[in-house]
Amino acid sequence: MYPVRMANGRTSAAHNSLAALEAKTPVQPHIRNDGEDKWRRLGARILPVFTGERLHCTIEECNEVVRSCLRSSEQLEQVWPEIHGILRMGMASVVRILYRQVNMTPKYENRSNPAGVLAMPSASLLCESVRADAAVEALAFVWEMVNSHVVPYIEGVFLPLVQFGIAAASSGNSAKLSVRNAVLLHFRDSVVVPLLPSLDEVVNMARAQISLSCLPALVHMLTILTALNPTDRGQFYQTAKALSSLLQA
Repeated sequence: MYPVRMANGRTSAAHNSLAALEAKTPVQPHIRNDGEDKWRRLGARILPVFTGERLHCTIEECNEVVRSCLRSSEQLEQVWPEIHGILRMGMASVVRILYRQVNMTPKYENRSNPAGVLAMPSASLLCESVRADAAVEALAFVWEMVNSHVVPYIEGVFLPLVQFGIAAASSGNSAKLSVRNAVLLHFRDSVVVPLLPSLDEVVNMARAQISLSCLPALVHMLTILTALNPTDRGQFYQTAKALSSLLQA
């Protein structure tokens, strides 16, 4: 189990995610009801991984559930929306851990969610509420959890996608989306991008010779995430380049 700092309600993130998954209304008309039930059961087994826990079954058992889900899907192109739904709920748990690392109650944007859809805590509001160094220390922590704990588990669970020809066998194949890249893209968009202002402030702190123990982890994270879209030279790339230059200095 990954050592996640827990608040008094230590199981709330996983419980809320599982409850939302159980309440999920059918959104894919091309997937039969039995297939929808199987995806919900699969998600219930997977989501604890995003809170630093282990799977609630073996990898092999999850593989068999995934195969069953794939066989129940009338159109295999509808599989990825289901996977993205599970990953979005998983990242909601990751953002909650981000808040716990800075001893804050999760904050939410003032917007309504459809019935049965889990509200995503706002990483942007955390960025506005705490010092930049505290925010990026928490970010480095959840990155280590996602990279070393979440990604290997999720890749193992969804290995049958490769066998069914739905996911790329190699993450270097840009023509198809791999499970690994899907997890990293959700992490980038849900967790890292909202914290870019804090990362940019940390660049200035490092230039001012302020010591930051998390700098190597941040550079490692940004290097991997930038490689997901190597042609993009926007703010994300510029921040990654600046932090990498400081580490090499």
